[in-house]
Amino acid sequence: MTVAVATALWVGLLSAPGAAANQHELGEMVSYPLTFPVEGKHHFWDTFWAARSHGIHHGQDIMADKMVPVVAAATGTVRYVNWSSRANDLNPERCCTVAIRHDDGWETWYIHLNNDTPGTDDGKAWGIADGIVPGTRVQAGQLIGWVGDSGNAETTPPHLHFELRDPFGTVVNPAQALRAKGGNAPPPADPVYEGSRVLRKGDRGADARRLQEILTTLGLAVGPVDGIFGRRTDAAVRQLQSDQSLRVDGLVGSQTRKRLRSLAPLKPVPLDRILREGSIGSDVYRLQTALRAAGFSPGRPDGVFGGDTRSAVVAFQKARELTGDGLVGPRTGAALGL
Repeated sequence: MTVAVATALWVGLLSAPGAAANQHELGEMVSYPLTFPVEGKHHFWDTFWAARSHGIHHGQDIMADKMVPVVAAATGTVRYVNWSSRANDLNPERCCTVAIRHDDGWETWYIHLNNDTPGTDDGKAWGIADGIVPGTRVQAGQLIGWVGDSGNAETTPPHLHFELRDPFGTVVNPAQALRAKGGNAPPPADPVYEGSRVLRKGDRGADARRLQEILTTLGLAVGPVDGIFGRRTDAAVRQLQSDQSLRVDGLVGSQTRKRLRSLAPLKPVPLDRILREGSIGSDVYRLQTALRAAGFSPGRPDGVFGGDTRSAVVAFQKARELTGDGLVGPRTGAALGL
């Protein structure tokens, strides 16, 4: 093959529909077109970087009851069943997992499918749909199995562990793609105590700000409570870990979160002032998270009462037949559980 021909073939591959010219980074958020893989009542939140006993979580856990249908997220060919690529050897002792290679080279993996007889936890069932074997063609939305708790999820609530991999095999974060398809992803009531991201120096956001608030209540100096996990916040985390005989690494994962919650339990405090546009503080942050939990959209919780928060308050008040003035006093606060 000449260099010119080889180059032409390579350019053609890169220009093919759906082909990826560049490898993504591990955990990169992507907007990939897919069919939501769970057909039934469910919920999920972004758990891609969550700490797990076996390491860091690289996928999305979609929580649902056992036997809720699981469907193919895209058209393609079954690559693995129970980690086997052979249709005549489906590893029944390792039930139940399916991997599908899409026509564009991407892959989706469906893990913890059901392996229990309905109403039991006996591990004696086959939660993969008939005909789903390596080499089988499937269409987007086609039934491939049912939600369960197989594998290392036997001691957890039933859920589908869903992974999306680019054509290079890199596991990317499908949270945005799942939400775009109507996935029910309620935010955690508290981004530190109920969040999943492993926080570390350099991180920014509502969870970093909430961490700073908690550390401050414990008498640890974090500098400005600004949502930036900087040098002083890192030092405060390490001091806490040292004082509590935890591993001193500056990472706020499951163990440090658990210790924080035992030291500073989450106790809702009634509003002691009327909140309005322009207000700032942790009570505004609690207001914003309560509005989101109630199904309204105040924007990203940041402790700043801006225009989006006021619009969400007015919408909430009207929905509850309260005066729609955008002011959060005792009545609106009580209706929100503040």
